Amino acid sequence: MSVKFITCIYSDLSGTGYGGRHARGGHYKFSLLSLLKMTDADFLCYTSERELESLKNFFYTQNNISESQLKFQIFNLNDTKFQSHLLKFKDYDSAKTGDRCLEIQYSKFHWWWNEDKSYDYYYWIDAGLSHCGLIPLKYLTSDDSQGRYYESNLFSNDFLKNLVEDTGDKFLILGKDNERNYWSGTVPEKWYTEYDRSIHIIGGLFGGHKDKWDNIVNLFEDYLEKLLTTEERTFHEEVVMTLMYFNHKELFERKHFDIWWCSDNCPPDTNPKLFEQNKSFFKILEEFNRIYE
Repeated sequence: MSVKFITCIYSDLSGTGYGGRHARGGHYKFSLLSLLKMTDADFLCYTSERELESLKNFFYTQNNISESQLKFQIFNLNDTKFQSHLLKFKDYDSAKTGDRCLEIQYSKFHWWWNEDKSYDYYYWIDAGLSHCGLIPLKYLTSDDSQGRYYESNLFSNDFLKNLVEDTGDKFLILGKDNERNYWSGTVPEKWYTEYDRSIHIIGGLFGGHKDKWDNIVNLFEDYLEKLLTTEERTFHEEVVMTLMYFNHKELFERKHFDIWWCSDNCPPDTNPKLFEQNKSFFKILEEFNRIYE
């Protein structure tokens, strides 16, 4: 069984017309370094020409990551498949103060068409997924002054093996409660076979066997094309994924959580009952490690 993760690092987009989180260069590097402890998998990271040498130096030279395990590929975000629609409908001024990049969101799916399908399983994973905002202190393992916020022992070859096992013969996605703990709106109701916004699908980790990907990517891009041209506005990839899930549940294996926080990273006045009544995101990571508490 062979596994490949696809990800990207574009850490300098904040304040530009692309949109992106502020000052995330170190976050993305150290987090991806943590994910690379899944040594039985290979990784492909899309990036810009501007950042390539810095990334190579950090991973290959400073941290001795094998070039066979982690490869980089330059991609100009202006070349995203839906660029012509974005030029028509994207609010570039608003994007300058936003923290998410539509060009990256749409490319998470379109980059699949670059693959030769030589691996058995493929997963998209956000490079910044391993961090102290999601993971309890007991799972953060580094003493490094910066890396200690990102390095976690939850990401391992056991995690990888169980991720594939839990995916089964479906396409794995992660869904957050969107009813008791509202997170996001969705696409107009008319697009649903049966309208339901109770769950919000997130775009940080998804995938499955190579034979499942073509159908899923075609489905995403077909919905997105219709939404963009009919509604004449842009949509985050997660709301399109949510529509896909509710209209085609038979295709998906869904892991569920209720809230992002854990007790180590919540506001100081948070009622402890919140964590008794809701499943934190890190519990999914525990499940992939077969940790049940």
